[in-house]
Amino acid sequence: RLPFFVNMTCLNGFFQNPYGEALAEALIKAPGGGAIAIWTSSGLTEPDRQAVMNKELIKLLFGRESLTLGEATARAKAATEDQDIRKTWILFGDPSTKLRP
Repeated sequence: RLPFFVNMTCLNGFFQNPYGEALAEALIKAPGGGAIAIWTSSGLTEPDRQAVMNKELIKLLFGRESLTLGEATARAKAATEDQDIRKTWILFGDPSTKLRP
């Protein structure tokens, strides 16, 4: 089984960098497997504002509902009013994936 990474820092999903591959891309494309999916930022955002969204994501993923990664990340984004965070945080991977216990 491959892990789901939640990278609560900036730029690990900076896929638009013309000079190199982002960590998220490298994990998804790793030979032999690196990650089933990654939730990370493609830009620079404030850590305290990221925390609101990421705490919500953890609650959703480990709560009573059996959500897909797409459903959980969309709801987590709705927990913040910060438009930069909503625009730069990306789920790399299949949004229909469900985590297994």
